[in-house]
Parts: sequence; structure tokens; C-alpha cells
Amino acid sequence: MSSRRRIPSLIALLAAGATTVAGCSDSSSDKALPENPSVIILSGDGMGSQQRTAIQYYLYGLDERQPMDALPYAGFLDTIPGDAEFVVSDSAAGATAWAIGQKVPNGTTGLGPNGEEVPTLMNIAKDRGMSTGLVDDHDVTNATLAAFGSPVEDRDLKVKIAEGYLDNGVDVLFGGGEKYWYPEGEPGKISDKGEDDASEGESNLVQRAQDLGYQYAFDQTTFGELSGPKALALVQDSAKRRSTEVEGYDYKTDPNYVAPEKLVSKALDILGSNDKGFFLVIESDDLDSDGHEHDAQNMMLAGESVNEMVKVITEYQKEHPEVLLIVTADHETGGMAIENVLDDDGEPETNSDQLADDPVPYWAESKPENMPLPGGGVPKRSGPFAIKGTERKFKVDWTTPEHTGTMVPVTAAGPLAEKFTGVHPNTHVYDVITELWGQN
Repeated sequence: MSSRRRIPSLIALLAAGATTVAGCSDSSSDKALPENPSVIILSGDGMGSQQRTAIQYYLYGLDERQPMDALPYAGFLDTIPGDAEFVVSDSAAGATAWAIGQKVPNGTTGLGPNGEEVPTLMNIAKDRGMSTGLVDDHDVTNATLAAFGSPVEDRDLKVKIAEGYLDNGVDVLFGGGEKYWYPEGEPGKISDKGEDDASEGESNLVQRAQDLGYQYAFDQTTFGELSGPKALALVQDSAKRRSTEVEGYDYKTDPNYVAPEKLVSKALDILGSNDKGFFLVIESDDLDSDGHEHDAQNMMLAGESVNEMVKVITEYQKEHPEVLLIVTADHETGGMAIENVLDDDGEPETNSDQLADDPVPYWAESKPENMPLPGGGVPKRSGPFAIKGTERKFKVDWTTPEHTGTMVPVTAAGPLAEKFTGVHPNTHVYDVITELWGQN
């Protein structure tokens, strides 16, 4: 940048809500809507404003706006579910609010408030003749994606979700979770590197997909050969996290690892060949896992992938201005807070809680890098982290190993993106998309 002007805080950006950024697809209500608009939802699972701010500081510093926050329109979405007694949402209810435009109880995955079948955005897209796709950096059968492509009564019915994707004809399916696609005892194409990698499916769904006309990929070579129009890629999931948790594993040398941004780029190549447009839902689930485990280090690595995916999409929008991109989250995870660190004399700085994390999740107790140190010391995974390009440092604190009920940021670019300025219920995602598609 020729002018070294400090960028505004994320909250200020969201409050302004209508800045324009060169290179992003702009939008205006008084412009004619495209005849066949496409839509991309990118969900950073568990990514609240504090997560987005930490990613900004660590990877981009104070003078360059990160891609996900450089989109021209910004606002907030609430996350409260449809339960009469609860205020904190799970991923299933959060994604279902987007998918069907109704608040539903926690655990509800793509179904109506009373468990009834209702049209999802993916059904509507199919009826319009559009191509459809689901991409995940973790398990492609996760609740967020299932809410769109395979509604079920229980989000843990992973095999049924995979079967539903094929039954419903989702055109592009990229991500991890190979173990649900192969029957128990059949190892699949990716070697089992973790304790939870063994196959636990009921039949060979990969073979079924191929019989239905899907091309299949499982490593970088076969992935590069995919051309569509139907494609299934089951590659190494959560690879960056594995590098910090599985001894001897390095995602950079794993032939079964395909970077999330490459998954998105290929999905756009395949889906974009349909003149009637496409509907693509992308999730970074690793952000949520890292919040549950109080792992800010890996959370920011996952945020790096989110920004790389946004860069791919905004570059695509330059030649395809009919594409609406929405970047948001289903909820926040961990009650994360950015704080000062100890000063040079070991004394707490102003506005800094030095009593460490509260509490540590039970499933992370075997990971000492996540655990608070004696005397309130900061665990390695919580900092201190440098703000890029400065001498400032920050640490991360947590209030819960679960989700919280805070509002989450939403940023957008493309036709009707300006509709996301201000504060809205999370069902607003459905409302804007169906308005774009002429359903309202």
C-alpha cells in the first residue's frame, strides 16, 4: 500500500457495512438482477468476530484487510435456534436456518421445525436446473452440508447422509470422511493415519457413486483429472490439524491432501459450465474443532484456508459477476477473546486476564499444548502470537469448550450483497438467496 493508513477494526467495518473494494464484484438494488445467478455460501464453522480478528492480526497485520473481510458489504446475523428453552445453536440448526429459512430446534438437520420435509435451497436450485456442490475441509457428511444436501432426523447418521447426497444427485462432493463411504473392514484409498480413520460404512458407496456416473478422486493426481459434470473426491481431511496432532505426519508431503482452495477452484470449474448457474456450499469445519479444543494456533491455520478460498472465489467473480458470495458462520465456538500478554516484568498488562483458560474441554486434556500452565501461564496453542508486521503480541483466552450465543459477522459480494448490511436473523440468508432467484 502506498499509504500506510491503519485499517479500521472489524466491528467498525461491519458498522459501516457499505464499503467497496476494488476487485470484488459490486452490487446495487437498482441494477437489473442477472438472469441465472449463482450462489456460494462459505461457512467458517464457529467463526465469530474474535476469530476473524485474530486471523486478521496474525496473517495480515494492521495495514492489509484479509480477503474475507474485504468484501464490499458487511453485517451481523443472529444465531439463536428455534428451541423454546435454548439460546445457543448447534451447527445443524444454524445451517438449517440458512437452508430452509426457518428457525429450528438444535439437532434438526435440513428438516422443518417439527421434523417435516421441506424444500431446501439445494432443492430449489435443482428445480431451477442449476448444478449443485458441497465442499468441506473436514468431513463432507457434516451437519452443515447435510442440512442442504441430505436432510436427516439425526446429524450423526453419517452413512445415511452420504447415501442421501447420491439419492439427491448433488453434482460435486469434495472433502474428507472417506470412512463413511466404505464398508467396515475395507480400508479405502487413504491409509489410516489416525485412531478414528478406520472404515465404518455399511456398503461401498464409492462404487455406487461411480455406477451413477460420478468421477472419483482420492489423491492429488486423480483430483487433477476430474472434469465433471459429476465428481466425488474423498481426500485427506483436517490435514493441517493432523500435522500438529499425528506424530510423523506432514500434510505438505501427503499425496492424499488437496488444499481447500484447490477443492473450491475445481468445484467452480465443474459447476460453472452450467449456463443456468450453480449453488455451492463450502464449510471450514476445522475452525469449529479448534474452538472446541481451545487451539488458537490451528484455528488461525484454518482461517488461512478460508481466506485462500475467498481469494479463489473473488477472482472467479471478476469474470462471473452474476455470482453472489456469502461468508459467515453458523455460531461462535469457545467464547474466544483476544487479550494482552504479560509485560517485560511479568506483570499483567491492562485489560488482560492472566488466569488462563476456563474451562479446558475434557477431550483436550491429553494435549498439554492446549492446557493452562501453572500460575495462569498461557498454553502454547493460545499464544502469544505476533501481529504481522509489528512488535505487538496478543494471546487468546476462552470461556467455554462449547458454542456461544453471540451474533456472527457476515460479509458478501455480488448481486443483492447489499442486503446483508445491518443486523438480521440467520434466516435472512435464505430470504436473500430466494429473492435473487425470484422465489419471493
